[in-house]
Amino acid sequence: MASNVRFIRRALDWSRAAEWTAQIAEGRLQPIRDVFRKEGAQGPDIVWNPTASTMAAPPLAALIEYWTALRETGGLPLADRIDPLKMRRALGYVMLVDVVENGQDFRYRLFGSAVAAVSGFDMTGKLLSEHAASGYILEFSLALYRASLQRKEPVFSQYAPVGTKMTAEWHRVALPLANPFGSVIRLLAGTVPLGRDGRIVSVRI
Repeated sequence: MASNVRFIRRALDWSRAAEWTAQIAEGRLQPIRDVFRKEGAQGPDIVWNPTASTMAAPPLAALIEYWTALRETGGLPLADRIDPLKMRRALGYVMLVDVVENGQDFRYRLFGSAVAAVSGFDMTGKLLSEHAASGYILEFSLALYRASLQRKEPVFSQYAPVGTKMTAEWHRVALPLANPFGSVIRLLAGTVPLGRDGRIVSVRI
């Protein structure tokens, strides 16, 4: 899909992203929700260590099942064991996100084609901070990924955006992947847009 979106590193409120990281990690969401409400959005809601059975979006359930199956003796799955062919039920909604500078930023190694079609642009190879979303959404996304990085635990989030015609909610999981030394170097993420009828929003490419 062609896109006229310009990718630039935006002037984000990095201090707020840092504050939100601590709040998400500790489960203190009200300050974040207050900002979302001021922007006209709803949420976010966050669940640590989500299970596949609680997911409203089947692609996210499939990702959690796949990630859980890769775990060995309770440790984190290794990043080099990811096999796209085994994630067929989630393809189009899968994000592989590399950790940059210990979580200062994140780079999309893969940006799901179905999400790109809905969004109108492809972030593959680009930094999260270059995303065209509103500043507070980017700060929340940075904080969510950083909190997952710090806790070394999977996390689910959902929020209702403002000013969109098709999408009523965005659901996302972030599942940490490690190197052989146990450090989180990548996130296996899934992002799914849902309409007001609760069905997945799709756009023909």
